[in-house]
Amino acid sequence: MPAYTAGKAAVLSLTQMLAAELGPHGVRVNGIAPGYTMSDGLRDKIAQGLRNPEEIKATTALRAFVEPEHIAEAAWFLCSQKAASITGVMLPVDAGWLVQAPYASYMRGNPIRD
Repeated sequence: MPAYTAGKAAVLSLTQMLAAELGPHGVRVNGIAPGYTMSDGLRDKIAQGLRNPEEIKATTALRAFVEPEHIAEAAWFLCSQKAASITGVMLPVDAGWLVQAPYASYMRGNPIRD
C-alpha cells in the first residue's frame, strides 16, 4: 500500500506539473482516477468467489461499480472542447468511493475517546 499510495500521488503531481509546463503551448494535461471497475479481471475474481461484489459496492456512495465506458466517457470529455478550460486535474470516476470512505468512517464514530 505505501508504494501504491506514493505512486498515485506522483501521478497527480506529474499531471499538475505537466499542465503548468505545457499549458503555455496550448496543451492540456488531465488524469482520470478510476474506482472499482467492472473489468474482465474483477468479473473473474467475483466468479471465483475471491471478491464480494456487494461489499465492494458498499464502499461507494453510489453503491455501484464503475463500468469501462464511464472511464472512456470521462476521457472523451476531457479531450473535447467542452473541457477547453480544464487542465491539471485528476478526475475521480469512482462511483463516489473518495467521498464514501471518510463519510463511512465518520458514521462509525470516532475510535479515539477522551
